[in-house]
Amino acid sequence: MRTAAKAITPGQMLFMGVDGGGTSCRARIRSPDGACLAESQGGAANIYQDFAGAIAVIMATAQACADKAGVPLQQLHAGFGLAGVTDPKQGARVQAAGLPFARLRVESDSYIACLGAHGGGDGGIVIAGTGSAGLALIEGARRHIGGHGFMLGDPGSGAVIGRAALREALLCADGLHPATPLTDALMARFDHDTTAVVEWSRTALSRDYAQFAPLVVAAANAGDAIATPIIMQAVHDLGAIARRLKALGAPRISLIGSFGTALLPFFERDLAVLFEPPLADPLDGAIAMVQK
Repeated sequence: MRTAAKAITPGQMLFMGVDGGGTSCRARIRSPDGACLAESQGGAANIYQDFAGAIAVIMATAQACADKAGVPLQQLHAGFGLAGVTDPKQGARVQAAGLPFARLRVESDSYIACLGAHGGGDGGIVIAGTGSAGLALIEGARRHIGGHGFMLGDPGSGAVIGRAALREALLCADGLHPATPLTDALMARFDHDTTAVVEWSRTALSRDYAQFAPLVVAAANAGDAIATPIIMQAVHDLGAIARRLKALGAPRISLIGSFGTALLPFFERDLAVLFEPPLADPLDGAIAMVQK
């Protein structure tokens, strides 16, 4: 990644990309020649789950990035890609929040990820993070697959993987299924108290369930009898999204997200070969979006 080659001048046009997801928020500033001036990272920023809290995290992350670069927010032309922007109304709500940028464009986190993955060209992405979704950009048109949220969708996501594992852990604790090292480890998080699991679930968000997904992936790698079918179901679900994107005409597809790389070794070869490495990350996709 290139660094700035010359001093920033007052009033110089600078570009900020923000990727606000269900697990973390990241920001990056680049100069017009592509030099990276600063980066920063903050907490979860899903505007659908907590609008005010997400905006606070986004602005704190953006301000930290601007401080590192030594520039005011008012000098930045910003592109936001945010979890929870499922329709234009959500984007308009962020636009109406009066954020102090020179210019602001708001889209979904999947849109900026797809722009970055294919260098602004046609292509599709399968997102496997806290949530899951598919998106194809084909001749200027968008085709969305999934992305319906944790309650009704997100197959193959970290949240769904974590929830499935906790369900199995409760079944094992009740003696309905044989326990495994995974279910023992999960129940140990709650002092082997099933009531504590249920009480925790009353307020748990998707990111809370997703925190258990790495345990499930590790257990599946070790051959755990409960973890393995959960991961294989996730792979099946994500593979179905990839095949649908291909059928829609996406010329290349990338698997992205915090769990994408971890799940890739579980894919059968006929599915794994569908995925090509992203050309750039979502932050650079957001910056490319606002530069247009």
